[in-house]
Amino acid sequence: MPVVKITLFITLTVLGISIRLIKITQPFVDQWSWRQSDVATIAENFYNHGFNVFYPQINWAGNAPGYVGTEFPLIPLIASLGYGLFGVHEWVGRLVSVGFFAASVPFFYLLAKKIYGERSAFFAVAVYNIVPLSVFAGRAFMPDMPALALSIIALYFFLQWLENERSAKLFTGAASATALAILMKLPAIILGLPYLYVLWQRYGAGWMQKLHVWGFAAASLALPALWYSHAFLISLNHFPFHFFGEAGLGILSLEQYWDLLRRIATSSLSPIVFAAMVIGIFLLPSRGELRYVFHLWLLANLLFIVFAGKGNRRHEWYQLPVAPIAAAFAGHVFEVGWLRLKRQRVTRLLRAFVIVVLFGALGYFSYRYLIPFYEPAFAALEIAGRELNATAPKNSLVAIADSGNPTGIYYGKRKGCHMYKPVDGPEAVNTLEELRKAGITFFVLPSYNFRWLSDYPEFREHLSLYQRVKETGEYIILDLTASKHEDRAPQARAETAQAPTLAKESLSAEICSCPTPEYRCRRG
Repeated sequence: MPVVKITLFITLTVLGISIRLIKITQPFVDQWSWRQSDVATIAENFYNHGFNVFYPQINWAGNAPGYVGTEFPLIPLIASLGYGLFGVHEWVGRLVSVGFFAASVPFFYLLAKKIYGERSAFFAVAVYNIVPLSVFAGRAFMPDMPALALSIIALYFFLQWLENERSAKLFTGAASATALAILMKLPAIILGLPYLYVLWQRYGAGWMQKLHVWGFAAASLALPALWYSHAFLISLNHFPFHFFGEAGLGILSLEQYWDLLRRIATSSLSPIVFAAMVIGIFLLPSRGELRYVFHLWLLANLLFIVFAGKGNRRHEWYQLPVAPIAAAFAGHVFEVGWLRLKRQRVTRLLRAFVIVVLFGALGYFSYRYLIPFYEPAFAALEIAGRELNATAPKNSLVAIADSGNPTGIYYGKRKGCHMYKPVDGPEAVNTLEELRKAGITFFVLPSYNFRWLSDYPEFREHLSLYQRVKETGEYIILDLTASKHEDRAPQARAETAQAPTLAKESLSAEICSCPTPEYRCRRG
């Protein structure tokens, strides 16, 4: 590659990394705070209690160990090793995702170049750098960007391996990257659809008779099958009996799918990239043998979005693999536009000006749609958590009215549980009292749920029975061991569902983190 092109590629890569370093030290209080706080909790538990990757632990299971079924915890493991060198900081975990993004760029370039050509690949990398969803996920302490990076690497190595089937290095690279991608995020298994397309293009129906293909499948799927079987057993045998993402499957209404599509077209990709993707899909097909690789990868993601509608509706990061696919289509469209301007004898300077304006507009849209992602929507949980860490005894169990967001528990450095929005005041009182009897010693009401005090007068009156450790505009912390009139706790109405009686040594899923079945599976 000429020096000019190498310089351009390095410049684009450094630019992409730099964008993802913005607010790298921000606490986990943004719109994706709950998922990042869970990963950070697992990482910190590795750091504090030994690096047992086979039993990842969260802290919202009361005084239980908190083993949960989840994807293979490579990302929190890497971060926990970083904690040993630099201490426990948000930027350490986020740099793991930034590093995987950086690793994905050269392979994405090579993949796009293989399908659409060199100039398209440069355009595609430039788009991939600034697509809103790619930017934010690329600096979030979550396994999604690492899984995507490994998927890109796997797909590229798979194409290379089929062109040189005798290469043990390419086989190992493709199988290892595929296995790791699926271990990072189970939905990465949708790579199977573009793989099947490539196999069909090379062998036709005879691909099923190729032993090396089945060997590749076995090498790619064996470890993920073992891990997810193990993770599922953890979720069955250990409180809080939770498997991450277990509630993601489900069909939505047409209106909900339309809302999801609108979100993808705006805040996830930006209107420019979405429009370019549509043009690239339907109007500007490539002529290469593998011209539909990105089409099939997109189709696989669309099927995932349809059948895992519930998870995709709640979590933008589920659609992250669409970002490089859209970037590849957009890169091809931009190259075609460039060549058409050239054929019309538009000067190189004017063509360059058009590209600058185009990417300036794309940068504007990305900036506009990225701002809400960074908003500290859950800062109250972080502030309250730090106060708990400073004032509550180390062995305290805490309950936080966080509706399932573990950020307060994470920053509080205490074990505890969530409290969800009750149906009415009596239910709120009953839930809090059952938590107290089960061993919860501190209760936190963050500012975004202060409305409970006006919505549930009985609950407000009940809280007045306990000593307020601290009250600010961000939170209220109560000491449940300092009851002024413990025997005055009002009883719920007869029709209100009663919470189960619990032993102090254990907190049940129904009351600790999952008061109703629909809440039990809200993580993904």
